[in-house]
Amino acid sequence: MGIFKNTKAEKGVVPVAILVILLPLVIAGVFLINPQNLQKVVQKFSPKISPSPTATPSPSISPSPTSSPTVKPTNSPSPKSSASPQSTPAPFTNIPSGTGYSQVSVETERGTFGISLVTIDMAGSKMITDTANEGDCNDNCATLSLADFVFRNSGFAGIHGTYFCPEGYAECVSKKDSFDFPVYNSRLGRWINGGNLFWNDRSIIYYDGSGMHFLRNANSFSSGLTAGIVNSPGLVDNWNVIAGEFPLSDKQKAKGAKGGIGIRGNMVYLVTASSVDMLDLAYIFKKLGCTSALNLDGGGSTALWFGGYKAGPGRNIPNAVIFAVK
Repeated sequence: MGIFKNTKAEKGVVPVAILVILLPLVIAGVFLINPQNLQKVVQKFSPKISPSPTATPSPSISPSPTSSPTVKPTNSPSPKSSASPQSTPAPFTNIPSGTGYSQVSVETERGTFGISLVTIDMAGSKMITDTANEGDCNDNCATLSLADFVFRNSGFAGIHGTYFCPEGYAECVSKKDSFDFPVYNSRLGRWINGGNLFWNDRSIIYYDGSGMHFLRNANSFSSGLTAGIVNSPGLVDNWNVIAGEFPLSDKQKAKGAKGGIGIRGNMVYLVTASSVDMLDLAYIFKKLGCTSALNLDGGGSTALWFGGYKAGPGRNIPNAVIFAVK
């Protein structure tokens, strides 16, 4: 039992052993109590964590301003040769009974011709003559389409007017779109080119309170009308063809598009035809039973309206004949 020998020595060893154990703990406690040392220890043994970078705040995004819709500038239309704005035509259901449109084949002693025909019962209608100009004009005169003439007079039918000098013709360079034929402007209540009523070899169709009238010689007209148009030649008078009794130009003698207006009792006939000469047109009106008829313009100006174009529209024109409900 050697381990129990020298009991005295064992008693001295115990305190020393306790001191050896406690001393490091005391030193460690002092060391740890020091905050700086504590911080060093923490830093040494703590895992190195890369700090999350301070997030740069997203810039405050100002909402895109609500863009005002782009407003397309209203382009002022190229000045239209017009004396007044368009108005609504008379409702097509209001046209007088007996009034209508047809395409017919007319057999005459000069041949058979296809025509566009508008018949108008004047019992419930009135004739209107209108000009694009408000006064006489010698050059760069105003023009309108036939549709514009019909619309602004609240009409239901219309036909091109007198001969005039269209743009593009060599002889019209200094008198573009002018006309010298007298036309009564129903809107203004006065003649345009009224000073030319005395000219010879011209006929007139006009409208007054008692109805439609024709004069072979326009220079015999006196007064009393609400619409009237002068042109050449007269075609039919008292059922007789008179076109050959007027001096005719080469264009009038040639076949082409032509138009005119005729009277048969209380009915008015508006006619356009292609491939006809002036005598052909006169005999067409005679065959239709017209007591009188007047030639109007033709060629590229030919236009006929009845709820839409039935011939044309052709070029813009300086004057026109329109029919509206009374």
